[in-house]
Amino acid sequence: MDKLQKIAMTYQNILQIQYYFEIAKKQVDHQFIISFEKGDFFHLAGLHKLKDVTVLQVKKNKESIFNSIVNGEISFSQIENSFFYNDIENRLSYLGKLQSLLDNNQIVFQYLESKNKASCIKAEYLMEEGYEKDILFMFLSQRNNYMSQGIPIMCCRSFFPMDQLDYSKNQPAYTLLKKIKIDNITGEKTVQYDRSRIMEQAKAARTEPERKSIMMQLNEKKAQLAIKDALAEKKHIQKGKQNHERF
Repeated sequence: MDKLQKIAMTYQNILQIQYYFEIAKKQVDHQFIISFEKGDFFHLAGLHKLKDVTVLQVKKNKESIFNSIVNGEISFSQIENSFFYNDIENRLSYLGKLQSLLDNNQIVFQYLESKNKASCIKAEYLMEEGYEKDILFMFLSQRNNYMSQGIPIMCCRSFFPMDQLDYSKNQPAYTLLKKIKIDNITGEKTVQYDRSRIMEQAKAARTEPERKSIMMQLNEKKAQLAIKDALAEKKHIQKGKQNHERF
């Protein structure tokens, strides 16, 4: 199977999935739902950056482009030959893992554009995830003012691994209260994170080591450790490259 087609077909599996989030900051609670559509793939894959790939410029409908990739009408070789392909290579490699990345507990920030004046990204929330040797950023914005029972429906506006700029720097962090994964086809709902349950378990712990072990399940602690490990691995790889270049 074509590499790009495989990534698109993997992404197709997330179209039936939604993620419900409850977050809080300064004793004010917020809720939102992340949903996915075929047309989102275009930006998530970074295909908008490939200005020299004619087929991507001729087809203006993003959903149509996604369908053409799934059907094998647009292939990996067509985008790989782009002068700009290196700009999206890492992004593509992680896009196939998008669902598993979202399944992990995330750090959620309010995204203030004024804190990153070098960027043109417009978003309401920023999610950060440490994965292997990379830090991944996901930017969320409301999908055409859509609501579900008064809860805003968000789309993943942009998604990529950190290069030089740390987009989370100086951004206000939220406390994650609850996260639920919803399968809209089967109706199955999976509680992936529940802060109140963790706190109750910690309170009921009989020993201090047991309590500390339970508290390590808190989303911010797990996420911070993952990010710390990813940054350490990234620095190790960069140092290895520099030493190699000297010889």
